Amino acid sequence: MIGFGRWALAACTALTLALPSMAQAETAVEPLTPGAEAGAVLGEHRFVLTFEPTAVEGMGLVRSKFQREGIFAELLSDMADQIALPQDIPVTFTDCGYANAFWSPANRSLTMCYELMALYNTSYAHIEGDEQAFLKGLEAEDVLMGTTLFILMHEMGHGLTDVFDLPITGKEEDAVDQFATITLIRADEGDDTFEQRPSRLALLGAYFFLQLAREPEALDRNIFSDEHALGQQRYYDVMCLVMGANPDVYAGILTPGMAMVIETIEKNPDLFDAAKVEDWLDKTDALNILPYRRAVQCEKEYARYGASWDFLFDTFMVPSAK
Repeated sequence: MIGFGRWALAACTALTLALPSMAQAETAVEPLTPGAEAGAVLGEHRFVLTFEPTAVEGMGLVRSKFQREGIFAELLSDMADQIALPQDIPVTFTDCGYANAFWSPANRSLTMCYELMALYNTSYAHIEGDEQAFLKGLEAEDVLMGTTLFILMHEMGHGLTDVFDLPITGKEEDAVDQFATITLIRADEGDDTFEQRPSRLALLGAYFFLQLAREPEALDRNIFSDEHALGQQRYYDVMCLVMGANPDVYAGILTPGMAMVIETIEKNPDLFDAAKVEDWLDKTDALNILPYRRAVQCEKEYARYGASWDFLFDTFMVPSAK
């Protein structure tokens, strides 16, 4: 037991003695077997996408657009080709009576509520301040498509974790945010302009989290104990992965202060020592959307989390060797 001292061992022993039914329970967690929950053949089972009619104001046109453009259908089809689903998985856009999106373990189905999409069916073209650097010019259809893609992939992360019995470490909500972000990042093409990059869409999802975040004075223990991180934290976590995946594209947008310091140092290396570099980074940090102390870790974070999800795909989502 990592990091357990004598007091912890004693506490565990006492708990076992006090709760024998727990120690002897038939529902004890079994060790995970890589690939055991996977289907027999890659691509045999599919994600079954349905756009149900909607009575939510403005969502009828959105439903028609989603069906006509086929982006979600294409994405889900590509994903199904690469993994061994053990059964078909329904993915349903529908009226829920409330704003939400969720994976149902009981039904093994994913639901996207039109009421949630109605919350961000808006243009970001008017946004001012720091976020304008990556939201500039985004009209309602861009915001709608990008944010929906991110949320869909977030919920798909929950679904894959459940269906394939993935060994997630840390909070599952954080892990599936990573999955959604990495999925969009890896859809980038080398010749994409900034406006064309799917990775930019991950920033729309992050910005939506920020909009939903409670103000500090409204935080209480129910918020702090929730399985989701604070909206502000999710905003920066997603931003860090996008930055770490391609700093050449995003450093000037998300960390312009840090980029300016680095450029100055490269031109005049003899004028800087470690103390002066840190001083300059501190002084220019107000220019950064992502604080530089986090930004310098982002390439390593992206490499680590990307490799983790690659391992999960290659180990748990393909047929196990018999």
